[in-house]
Amino acid sequence: MKPEAFISRRQPDPEGLDFDGLRQEGIRLVQALSGDIWTDYNLHDPGVTILESLCYALTDLAYQSGFDVADYLSTEHEGIDYAKLALNRPDDIFSCRAVTENDYRKLILGNIPNVDNVWIRKQSGEPRGLYSIHIQLNERVKNQHEHSVRQVYIGAVEKLYRANRNLCEDLASTEIVARACFSLGGNIEVDGKREPAALLAEIYYACAEYFNPKICAFPFTDMVREGKTLDELFSGVLTKHGYIPDHELHAWRGDFSIPDLVGRISRIDGVRDVKRLVFINEQGEESEFIHLGAKLECRCVAGLLFPPSEGLAIDLQQNGKTYPIVLADVEAEFNRLDYNSESLRHRRQDFDWVAATMPSGRYRRFSDYYSIQKQFPDVYGLNAYGVPDSEPAERKAQAAQLKAYLLLFEQFMANFLQNLQEIPRLFSADASLRQSYFHQLLRNDTVPDIEPLYSGGVEQMNLALASLLAQVDEYGDRRNRVLDYLLALYGEKPDLASMGHFMGGGNAFEQESIESKAAYLNDVADIGKSRATGFDYSRHVSDNRNSAGLKKKLQMVLGLATSDPNLRQCGEKIQIIEHILLRPQGSAEHEGSTAPEDFYSFRISVVFFADTERFANPEIRKWAEEMVYLHCPAHINPAVFWLEQEDFGRFDSLHGAWLEAMRSPAAANSGAAEHLVDCLLDMDEAK
Repeated sequence: MKPEAFISRRQPDPEGLDFDGLRQEGIRLVQALSGDIWTDYNLHDPGVTILESLCYALTDLAYQSGFDVADYLSTEHEGIDYAKLALNRPDDIFSCRAVTENDYRKLILGNIPNVDNVWIRKQSGEPRGLYSIHIQLNERVKNQHEHSVRQVYIGAVEKLYRANRNLCEDLASTEIVARACFSLGGNIEVDGKREPAALLAEIYYACAEYFNPKICAFPFTDMVREGKTLDELFSGVLTKHGYIPDHELHAWRGDFSIPDLVGRISRIDGVRDVKRLVFINEQGEESEFIHLGAKLECRCVAGLLFPPSEGLAIDLQQNGKTYPIVLADVEAEFNRLDYNSESLRHRRQDFDWVAATMPSGRYRRFSDYYSIQKQFPDVYGLNAYGVPDSEPAERKAQAAQLKAYLLLFEQFMANFLQNLQEIPRLFSADASLRQSYFHQLLRNDTVPDIEPLYSGGVEQMNLALASLLAQVDEYGDRRNRVLDYLLALYGEKPDLASMGHFMGGGNAFEQESIESKAAYLNDVADIGKSRATGFDYSRHVSDNRNSAGLKKKLQMVLGLATSDPNLRQCGEKIQIIEHILLRPQGSAEHEGSTAPEDFYSFRISVVFFADTERFANPEIRKWAEEMVYLHCPAHINPAVFWLEQEDFGRFDSLHGAWLEAMRSPAAANSGAAEHLVDCLLDMDEAK
């Protein structure tokens, strides 16, 4: 039996919901405390009446703490505000940036129009991490052999790749695959029940599918109905035109045979027998086999060529009679079949249905407290009727004294309900929150005639309650633990406690930690998606959004994403250099470079600016290096450098010049790259 993939909810304490159990336990405690002083525990005893009222109220509190989690997260007018709670939709949190070759194929197929298929191949030799992309354009792309047309599609694919490139990976080449076209020739026996042009169109379509099978994208809603889970549907890149299973990403084929095609045609309704079938190339040569190149070359694909308008090379026959067929009718039916198939893959998906899979919750006004004093018998003088005016002042004073005595218990219970009401604030990613305990002031409309008992007035009592709670509210610790819990939902655990140990902790550090974790939560979906990505070197990097995923992660786990401008500047001065981007490109060589052979393969340099108050501590530096090794992808070898002001200035200048050159042609890049390589080698030697 498959084990459950979740932890069972802790069930409510049955004794907390059992009035009789609470009452018996209360009497037992009273007996133990009072001894021989009070021995009458009958129902008429005022102490028992008070105890029973409190027990009843406690069972109500226990009941109010047993609703569905979504109810506690709902607000009156907005329902569940998922953004404030740092809770992400399934399509946002399950999907990620492209990582595997299939991810890149889905990314290109879903974003570049008129691409029928795409293949990605690793380059052999050094440096490792280079790929070539081979693009198959749709037959409807006119003049795809022309240089300008090909460059448009190559440019679009390369731009998309750079925006989603993995750390320490890059493109070596991109090309449009050539097309070798073939037509069909032969004789096919039919049963005569179908219109000949439609039947021949289906035969040609079967041939086209044999050469280049269509890549299908299925509606997400259909997949859900078939039993696919949300994490299965949104695994990998988010394909906005539908779900593409990995098995739909057909491998490149270079060999085709007539026997394979005969089997497909024989299964078509209306076909009795395939008497003769051959491939005919553009030179008019017939063959039963096609060979387009060595395995994994991906430089040429087969395509279907319709015969010239003056005649068909394939005949449909019945009992020796050949059917006359108009080629235009065949092409029209073929285009209809092809359009229906293409439209499925390019239909834009509506993701509104995803919201319906998320809990909606029911708003409940948990803070509405019903006073136990309203339930006491009238003779106690505690409810809205009070003590009759005919009673002496002493009797009124006794009632007020009992009301004040009960207020202590009621305030605890009212505060409990207020804390339930404030759960959406406590479990939010709001860094401005400055408390973790909440209270509510009981007024006359809740507890009859309670306000006259407040020494100093209502407002002063409210301030006094807030002050009392603040004295016991270990806000920093509790708020950090709440944020740790929210981060743990995403498998994240920033180890800022270690830094607090080195820095001596304190309220200032706790608040800094809260701000950093809140920022982490607000960006956790993108950080998770981009954890393995590099930056887009064709764009300016002044915008921190265009940076390696590892850099974003380090800024978060090192506590540098706060409102403190000094810490933010410290975080911005973390630089990650991917060695593969420094490689000699084209005919350019790094003259006189002493870089070792494996310098460019899966290696990065992580450069920290050392002249900061935080990183002056050698223990914090050691801890920061451990974070680099922990969060760096396992196949990448990082080298960490700490540079003082002068050395960092030299490095920063060379790094900036290289970034500028990266947006230029490769020839302009070679000199800047060589200087930066020499700088990194000098840093490594001096380390």
